[in-house]
Amino acid sequence: MIDAVAHPSGQYTVVLADGSVVRLLRIDARGKVLKKSDFRDPRGDSALSSRLRQGAVRLRAIGEAVTMVLRANAEAVMVCRLSFCLARGYRKLWSSLVTPGRHRVAA
Repeated sequence: MIDAVAHPSGQYTVVLADGSVVRLLRIDARGKVLKKSDFRDPRGDSALSSRLRQGAVRLRAIGEAVTMVLRANAEAVMVCRLSFCLARGYRKLWSSLVTPGRHRVAA
C-alpha cells in the first residue's frame, strides 16, 4: 500500500503499485474490497516501476471522488481526477502532465 484516503461515506480508497500498474481499491468501513480499478502506463511495462515502488503516488479525497498524483518521470508528475461508481469502479474525468517550466535568463 502506497497511500489511502477516507471518504465522507466511510469508505476508503487505497492505492497499490506494481511496475506500470497503479491499482485503486475501494474498501468499505469493514475492510471489504468493493471494487478494483487498474491504471496502466501507456509507455510500457517498466516506465514507472522504480518510482512507483518508492511511493511516488498520492491520493486526495474530494467527496467520493479522488485526485491521484503520481510521478511520471524524474521531472514531471501526472495529476488525474477520478470519479467512482460501484458498477464501473474508478473512471478518469481528466488528467494533466505537469512539467517544470524552463527559465531563461536574458543576456
